Amino acid sequence: MKFSDYIDSHHVFTTSSLLEAMDSAGAAEEQLRRAVRSGTVERVRRGLLVSNHGRFEDAPVEQTEVVAVLDAGAVVSYHSALESHGVAHNAGFACRFRSDSVRSGFDFRGVAYRPCGPVGNARSKTMRSPAGTYLATTREQTVVDCLGKPALAGGVEEAVRSLTAFVYLDVEELVGLAVDAGPSMASRVGWLLSAKKAEWHVGEEGLSLLEGRLGPGPYRLGPASAGSAGWVASWRLVLPEDEEEVMSWITRS
Repeated sequence: MKFSDYIDSHHVFTTSSLLEAMDSAGAAEEQLRRAVRSGTVERVRRGLLVSNHGRFEDAPVEQTEVVAVLDAGAVVSYHSALESHGVAHNAGFACRFRSDSVRSGFDFRGVAYRPCGPVGNARSKTMRSPAGTYLATTREQTVVDCLGKPALAGGVEEAVRSLTAFVYLDVEELVGLAVDAGPSMASRVGWLLSAKKAEWHVGEEGLSLLEGRLGPGPYRLGPASAGSAGWVASWRLVLPEDEEEVMSWITRS
């Protein structure tokens, strides 16, 4: 394949995939250096590039395309997963993803790309965008992630507003994930399911299972530095603001 044909048909690509497709790797390396100098090709980070040639001139670069090309097994997570599922309350300027191969973050076109640990046993699903497919955490995994580390979800208020915007959740799966994660997560998820009990059709069996996994507590919905403004006795849960304020964050359909 000719170099010009490749950058006409690939928006985001790796150096290795480019060279593998070329008739002459040596000639392609020189053409690549020239293209980068001229701005026809732009470096995202070492080994990862964006074409600004032909139909890609002035074209926006989707965050999920960058992540998927960088690591096909990467899983978009936390606030970025909320955005992928279409429930994020506010727009984010960081793209967070789990990856078994990418360990260092980088910035590109105003977006901070930040790996947040290995994929591990995180549950994911294939998502589609105009640029192609990528992996993101499931709705249920996203709930557990964002309640577990709300700072990576834009803060507690953003997490609650966004998570409660989900129209549907597999409650049984979510309860199972919460139980596996320990008593603190059982408390947080139990509180959230109680708040959305009618809309998400939460049964008493699931809530009872979570209640049975609670330890003495107390547990916190936010970081310890947030103080102790509110208290939910049934879930032994400390809220970052008074209960009336926190309940106002719940998105209702």
